[in-house]
Amino acid sequence: MPKVLVSFSFILLIVLFSCKEAGTIDKRYTLKFKKSNIIDLPFIGHGVQWSAYPHADSYEAEWGFLMTDEKWNELYKRLDFVNPHIIRVMDVSTWRYYKGLDVNNQPILDFNTQEVKSLYKVLDYCQKNDITVLFGEWGAPGLWKTDENPNNINRADDIRWVEMITKYLDHLIVEKGYTCIKYYNLVNEPNGYWASTNGDWEQWKAGYQMLNNALKSKGLDKYVTLAGPDAVTQWNHPTHPKKAEDWVYSTINDLDSITALYDFHIYADQELIRTGNFQTYLTPFTTEVKKTKKPLILGELGMKYSGDLKEENFKKGKADPFAGPDDSSMFVYDYFYGVDMADAAIQSMLAGVGGAVAWDLDDAMHTVGDLGEKSQLKKWGMWNILAEEFGDLEIDKTPRPWSYSWTLLCNLFPPNTKLYKPEFSIKNDSIRAIASVTNKSVTLAVVNQSKACKTFNIETEGLIKKQNLYMYEYVDGKRALNADGFPVPSKAFEYNEDEVVNITVQPKSVVFLSSILLN
Repeated sequence: MPKVLVSFSFILLIVLFSCKEAGTIDKRYTLKFKKSNIIDLPFIGHGVQWSAYPHADSYEAEWGFLMTDEKWNELYKRLDFVNPHIIRVMDVSTWRYYKGLDVNNQPILDFNTQEVKSLYKVLDYCQKNDITVLFGEWGAPGLWKTDENPNNINRADDIRWVEMITKYLDHLIVEKGYTCIKYYNLVNEPNGYWASTNGDWEQWKAGYQMLNNALKSKGLDKYVTLAGPDAVTQWNHPTHPKKAEDWVYSTINDLDSITALYDFHIYADQELIRTGNFQTYLTPFTTEVKKTKKPLILGELGMKYSGDLKEENFKKGKADPFAGPDDSSMFVYDYFYGVDMADAAIQSMLAGVGGAVAWDLDDAMHTVGDLGEKSQLKKWGMWNILAEEFGDLEIDKTPRPWSYSWTLLCNLFPPNTKLYKPEFSIKNDSIRAIASVTNKSVTLAVVNQSKACKTFNIETEGLIKKQNLYMYEYVDGKRALNADGFPVPSKAFEYNEDEVVNITVQPKSVVFLSSILLN
């Protein structure tokens, strides 16, 4: 896209005019970003969950070998636009390399399978693009075994599984050179009844400590360190006494010496996000993690709506012949999902979270229970790379609306940026804003969850130097796209140091101002 430099007053007239068409214009606000209002956190950046397509990764897979080189190349092209800085890759040993037990009840491992080679396709991209990988297995291999062998590997503290993991990591990191794998996640959401640990804190803690010792003994600790607890903090186990939030606090108190990255999962409803209360919800966690001086990320972030929207989501899932209605977010097709996800990410940064991993990249990755039933896709993705196999619909082939705002979050908030929160001239519960500053770039983001246009004077106390700034607008029916369906600027202007920036943000929308040009 060519650079278009115009006076900012002209841009303001255009935006104000469009707002008059959209509805009520509220009174003007001042957003002041001061250097003293820096948010103290190690920032990793935002990313996505990306799995190696277990139902389509080989001729023996439930759907056959559908993940061709053509499909992978299309994924790579799209991810070049999304530009994630962290990717969570969760797997199952029985999908890739674990072939059962021998006569001595010891694991039989095979790293030369097509399924392992399919995983390489994910890691190849991450390695080439210097993307941090949070790697792990969903649970102990026995969780995916249908037989009742009493010798199955069912527990996180089974030394056989710990040794399997370290052998696999040695193969991937040392033999294959995937040094992009920086963190290891032992058991997905271990506080849940669906986890192989079934909410057993002591079992998970013992396995976590055993794995740390094994990484050290094999010299792998110089490449990969542990991330935890990976709990889902909104859900308490009905029989185990440890509360979900205490999984986080206990990891900090008991396991900080062996934990390099803190993470937990959030599936928020609309009220938590749209009222601005998500930042309040996160602050007790970030306050404790801050004491460790280590990063905290949301290892999975998605929206699960409540009330009427929950019922509507289920009805949409039931009406879709390929969606698993119990575990799909059908609003990924709707514009507002992109506002809510952007708002959630911005509130997480304001609270001191160092990045969020969006659940998830692609519908084609998982089915409910991962049984491979084509009628039970987990529809949460930015698209379905295997859309031809699932109705051949254009809305599944191309990037969905929420990929727009998430792509901007990934691109415009780079790792190790300094983040600043604003001071508001008028208190409100519908506006969130944040600034990102590096030695090479600056970004301002504003989300407006209200039903009225909001106009702002933005003061930056010298955070923005003289440079070109580009405006990206996530507005319903008005999103500037390139030929591949990804964001480009809607406007550009020259900013002179210490000017007051004036912008208007339409209802239920997100605006980014950045020195970073995407094309």
